[in-house]
Amino acid sequence: MNEIKFIIITDKPKLLPQSEDRLILTPRDFITRAADPALRSKKPPKVINLSNNYDYLSKGYYVSLLAEARGSQCIPDVSNIITLNWRRHYQFAFPELNALLEKHYTEACKDPLIRTYTTFFGRHDDPKIEPIARRIFDLFRFPIISFEIKCAGTGKWVIEKIDTPSFNNLIETQIEDFQNALAKFTGSAWRNAPKNKKQERYWIAILHDPNEKTPPSNKTALQKFITIGKKMNLWVELITKQDFSTLLEFDALLIRETTAINNHTYRFAHKAEQEDIPCIDDTNSIIRCCNKVYLKELLETHKIPVPKTQILEKKNLSSTMENIEFPCILKIPDGSFSRGMYKVHNHEELQQKAPLLFQKSEIILCQEFVPSHFDWRIGILNNEPLFASKYFMAKGHWQIYNHEAKTKTGQTGDAETMLVEDVPPEIMQTALAAARLIGNGFYGVDLKQLEDGRVVVIEVNDNPSIDHGVEDLALGDELYRKILEHLVTLIEA
Repeated sequence: MNEIKFIIITDKPKLLPQSEDRLILTPRDFITRAADPALRSKKPPKVINLSNNYDYLSKGYYVSLLAEARGSQCIPDVSNIITLNWRRHYQFAFPELNALLEKHYTEACKDPLIRTYTTFFGRHDDPKIEPIARRIFDLFRFPIISFEIKCAGTGKWVIEKIDTPSFNNLIETQIEDFQNALAKFTGSAWRNAPKNKKQERYWIAILHDPNEKTPPSNKTALQKFITIGKKMNLWVELITKQDFSTLLEFDALLIRETTAINNHTYRFAHKAEQEDIPCIDDTNSIIRCCNKVYLKELLETHKIPVPKTQILEKKNLSSTMENIEFPCILKIPDGSFSRGMYKVHNHEELQQKAPLLFQKSEIILCQEFVPSHFDWRIGILNNEPLFASKYFMAKGHWQIYNHEAKTKTGQTGDAETMLVEDVPPEIMQTALAAARLIGNGFYGVDLKQLEDGRVVVIEVNDNPSIDHGVEDLALGDELYRKILEHLVTLIEA
């Protein structure tokens, strides 16, 4: 018997096609069949509530309420129902939605001056409406949403109200559009393959930016995830920041784009966690790893060796300069790929460079310069070593990356990757100890070993590089398989 992944609640079950991973019930059936094993499985199926009425204490309201009580995620959930039942609860969203409307809806103000659009799971075939539809769905999570726009006296279109039409009231031409949107949302557009074709166990999304200059995975590595996933009976799909509203179609998310707290990568991770979708990287790891001030305090508190580091503030810069040993490295707390840092050799250089970094952060770090020919990078997944690489400094430079190099070959140093069992024990033990303090996700611990044998942790990265031809040199395809297997384990946990 196939696992039921979705329970769809509707007063008109005959209007929806059956599939092996769906159970279609009426509201009465769902409310009264509390003991049904399909409704009480180890991993409760997701519920899509298409009840005719969502009013307070109606059957539709109780469907969402009981779904939550039984451990299922439900669309819409009770909080969404309450929000859209009273206009005063959803007016907070109008400024943002009207800004999107102004940006994308370029129709001139002419009759009809009031227009209504209906969307299914945040999808619409009009590209001028799609961005607004996606955002409304992300905010309110109703399967069917309509919104009315009006041409205001200013000559601009504005959203007047948001409504939740009943599935029962859809006209014949809308039913097919709804069925197609439902199929994409539940993944059945792919899963309902011909009987002689193997069906994928799970859908895994990889968030990437095809235009990123220094991405954490090159194009060949991304393709490796896809092809190896196919061999593992997984559907692996590349998505971009434009696909935020489709996140619920997937069983897991792998972020292969440079993470930051103040951009969409964090929002993707946060949404995945809200929807109980396993995600690498998780929000806690992003928060902890993206700030070097946090890492400094954390590692020092737990006696993990780090280079001598002090925190500088703009106001106390002059009073702390006397204690600084040169050369030293100035860093902003959230820099990545060797950006946002300077090597300074004296007080004059420090006074020149520090103000540039203070423009981006209230506090900066001043770290002792620890010379070495290469940095260790230990890749750790779920507190187990996955790969080990040596990153050598760029030619004639003190960093792995030299962003000012005139030639592409001079921008990065060479790299070597080895089996984890060949790594010196003191390196591996320190890396594992540092990673455990962050969590049980996927990390890249950067370390240096000094001439006197001392090992220091430079930083812990939440989004370590996986490039074909570098980090996969020792394990080959097994590296990608291990990461995908870990995601499967999280899905099935």
